Amino acid sequence: MKDALRKQITSDDKFFFNAFQNAAMGMALADRTGQWLMVNRSLCELTGYSEEEFYKTTFQELIHPGNRKKELDYINSLLCGELESCQKEKSYFHRDGRKIYIQISVSLVKEKDGSPLFFIFQIQDITERKLLEKELVKQATIDMLTGINNRRHFFYLAERDILRCSRYNEPLVLLMIDIDHFKDVNDTYGHSIGDDALKKMVEVCRSEIRAFDNFGRIGGEEFGMLLTKADAKSGFHLAERLRKLVEQSVLITDKGVVKFTISIGGVAFSGNRVSLGVLMKQADKALYKAKETGRNKTIIMDGVTGPNEGSRKREKGFVRIQWNREYECGNQIIDTQHKNLFQLSNELLAAMLEPQKKTVCEQLMDELIEEIIAHFNTEESIIEAAGYPEFREHREIHKEMLALASDIIQGYKDDNIDPEDVFNFLAVHIVHEDMLEEDRKFFTYV
Repeated sequence: MKDALRKQITSDDKFFFNAFQNAAMGMALADRTGQWLMVNRSLCELTGYSEEEFYKTTFQELIHPGNRKKELDYINSLLCGELESCQKEKSYFHRDGRKIYIQISVSLVKEKDGSPLFFIFQIQDITERKLLEKELVKQATIDMLTGINNRRHFFYLAERDILRCSRYNEPLVLLMIDIDHFKDVNDTYGHSIGDDALKKMVEVCRSEIRAFDNFGRIGGEEFGMLLTKADAKSGFHLAERLRKLVEQSVLITDKGVVKFTISIGGVAFSGNRVSLGVLMKQADKALYKAKETGRNKTIIMDGVTGPNEGSRKREKGFVRIQWNREYECGNQIIDTQHKNLFQLSNELLAAMLEPQKKTVCEQLMDELIEEIIAHFNTEESIIEAAGYPEFREHREIHKEMLALASDIIQGYKDDNIDPEDVFNFLAVHIVHEDMLEEDRKFFTYV
């Protein structure tokens, strides 16, 4: 049967056969049972297997056992007519053992009566592109000097962990680490040895923390560390162990032995009761206190300190908004934007309570309204594509909210509206109530 089908293919269309054999990308034909009917030279070169070796296997045998069921489901969907074709990016091992990345497209050729005849596989080597993508991701997320998370990626992972742990009310500890008198190291030994000192400190810390702890370089000689499932006591013990190990470490250079110490400040908290920005400020305060009281010291604050008395009076009219799992609609884009709006709203609240300069609050308001506009546009495109029947009404609600928000912000800038009213409208009304009430209506569609 296999030989007959192969003979039929080669005899029916010589032009197709020649194009198949000489194609620059890997190509193969297989019958409905998975037996290879034909493979071209490019596929043999790509994988390292000879044509005869291919014919001794089936395409099922080349699928990783862990992915076999999922891949065969796609094949069955093609046979049943549920899919016209499918395309996937996968990693495979070359015959010589090295890992390669491929893009594979599969389609089904049918008889005139609609019955399946054979599969066409098109395989392209995308190893170079995938390795380049990995390198770009590395450059975008890793600090090139120390090999740990860079500032941006540290903040991104920290916000994600805070949101995740809030669901289960798990404790976390945020540490800020600073090398004492680092300028003296640079001035005495040179910036090259200063870089070596940074790498030595990171090496010592990485040897003690867990693989899932978030460790990043915030800038210069300052580092951040987020410890999940850790309370004030365990966080303090780890910080002290890091401090003592760094103090005991020795950096041998061509200019002599270099020793240095670190100061550590931190805050222990549970969930995301406040924004990452507020937590960073609390950890910074603890760090500065450690440096002001002698350096080479660890200070951990147990819980987030409240605002001063002057701020406390202003806080009465404000309502903090906190993300809850029940707010999720299931669409990753919408949920991510909603969480971001919650965080920006609480940052605005924190700025108003501290209190910050009016220009800072105005900037945060403008950023929040820009994010709301971007979110409304994205949300509208998603619910329209999903077939939400009240899409137009929902869009009109958005327009009314934005018009009113613009008037309120301008009123605040003109000193005609209290900051409490601005926050309550932007954060409580738009971000919180609109999402809870109006957005719930389209949840089942997205």
